[in-house]
Amino acid sequence: MRNFLILCFLAVSTLSYSQKEIAWFDAAIKVMYGSSSVLNNAAINSSTLDYEINFGNAISYGGKLGINRGYNGLAVEFMYASSGTNFEYNSELNTNNISPQIDWKSMDLYLLFRNAKNLGFFEIGPKIGFLRSVDRTSELDGTVSPLANINSRQISGVLGFGVNVIGSDGAFSGQIGLRLEYGFTDLVDPVAGSTEPFPFDANIYADGYEKSAPIFAGLVFELNWGLGYYGIAQCGARAKFFNI
Repeated sequence: MRNFLILCFLAVSTLSYSQKEIAWFDAAIKVMYGSSSVLNNAAINSSTLDYEINFGNAISYGGKLGINRGYNGLAVEFMYASSGTNFEYNSELNTNNISPQIDWKSMDLYLLFRNAKNLGFFEIGPKIGFLRSVDRTSELDGTVSPLANINSRQISGVLGFGVNVIGSDGAFSGQIGLRLEYGFTDLVDPVAGSTEPFPFDANIYADGYEKSAPIFAGLVFELNWGLGYYGIAQCGARAKFFNI
């Protein structure tokens, strides 16, 4: 009888510790806050235009679902974003006092590879932005919304990294990091961009048209909850979802 009880104990212990984790899942709420602008090489080289980036003029909020295996995973994020920038023409040539402000709102989908190790994380991947509105405001023209001349679907590259500041057991954590984004898609249709005053006056393209790329740099805050993991027993039992 004693030997039978010992065998039962060993069997239960073996099953308990031989469970194989296939993947684990987490979810988060996120806020990003930083600076945004529109990068254009013709505008940078123009003698009539001065760039001015508004720090703190971009904010996003939304959520994340993570599918992970070990230290690596895929983070799927959906964010609502409001961004903007302004710039000024050279005062000697700015006879009409044109100081345009450009603002755009979008719904953004991120598909990021994430490596989380040693209480920190690194992430990289694409962002697909769906522009909902774009406005150009100046004292000369007021506010115009040339959405018909805009590429409403924007593809950007994303790079980020950060650290855990709250929690370390996987059940709950708080993270803070830095995120950089560069737009590969021209903000405006090239034909309209070279003839219409958006986002820059067409006369800056004397040496050829240049695309207008939205960019972002800022802080990202994340509150993260572990949902559970999907695993199987080594003995070949059916896979199950286990709550954390």
